Amino acid sequence: MTITVLVRLRTPDRRLLLFFVPAAIILGQNASPPPPPPDQDPFVGAWRANEAKSRPKLNRTERSYTRTIERSGDDLVFSSTGGASKALVRQFSIRCDGLRHTLPAGAFLSCTYTAPDRVEGETLGPNRKLSYWARQVSPDGQLMTIFEYKDKARTKINSVMVLDRLK
Repeated sequence: MTITVLVRLRTPDRRLLLFFVPAAIILGQNASPPPPPPDQDPFVGAWRANEAKSRPKLNRTERSYTRTIERSGDDLVFSSTGGASKALVRQFSIRCDGLRHTLPAGAFLSCTYTAPDRVEGETLGPNRKLSYWARQVSPDGQLMTIFEYKDKARTKINSVMVLDRLK
């Protein structure tokens, strides 16, 4: 990413230049890639839990989990059935822009596309417990893997849920 900064000082004080140029460079370096266009987003589709590929092994309730992801502009629209969730509302939309957004069940979620096929995020539960996760679509587009991590650096995996593409 290239950032061009044009600064025109009307005073002899050049200290302003020393502030604005490094700030613009830092902002540009920390920018996350934009989400892929809606018609090219590999997460869009219907998915079902894959018992054989998930770890730890899924129980009967977790095996019934299905998720549908759609796009509405830059927003991701999730809906799900089955699984361990006790939430009454099983549909929500979220924008993966790095900001915290409120979910219907009272949790807060933030996420960022780190690549067109990978999203990393954090969830702050109603119990104030912070969890770290990532989801990634396989190169052939047929599997989505959701990693839950024990640490913010995402080096210690707690669980892996694999979902098969239904459509």
